[in-house]
Amino acid sequence: MSKRKAFLLVTAGLVAGLVVGSVGVSYAVTETSSTGPLVGTGVRMGQAIRDAGARLIDVLADLTGLSTDEIQAQRAEGESIADIAEANGVATDDVVSAALDARKELLDARVADGTITQEQADLAYETMSDRLAERVTTDATGAPAWSGKGGGMGGGKGGGMGGGMGLRDGSCAATQ
Repeated sequence: MSKRKAFLLVTAGLVAGLVVGSVGVSYAVTETSSTGPLVGTGVRMGQAIRDAGARLIDVLADLTGLSTDEIQAQRAEGESIADIAEANGVATDDVVSAALDARKELLDARVADGTITQEQADLAYETMSDRLAERVTTDATGAPAWSGKGGGMGGGKGGGMGGGMGLRDGSCAATQ
């Protein structure tokens, strides 16, 4: 056999090996699943919470009769959700309870449709409970540090390493 023929056979074998190996790796990646519990934005609840009217300002608007615009204006002036609720005869605990009830319904629906496990829902609910208790009393507006905005080296817009999809404080990683 000539050197050229041997070279072509070795090259063809290497190319075939790379193709088969790449397909195997791609298949393995698509077949993996997370075994750890997802937390907070790991279950991607933000849009669902907004759509369901389960944000604190939505809940407060329902309980007080104020519009969300009126509440946002008061928040911009430095008032907390708790301040606004109490000024309108609503207990802070009632606001938190109503928000958690609405969010629990969303989590239960995700468990029912198989999007998340009950363990993941329980962990997300626990995290939401802690964070709402904190959020309701703060006068800070805008996204909290743990909201997932700007955690990567790309400034949160996917423009660099890390893509910015993580949390600044790391308290809500995809798996634990």
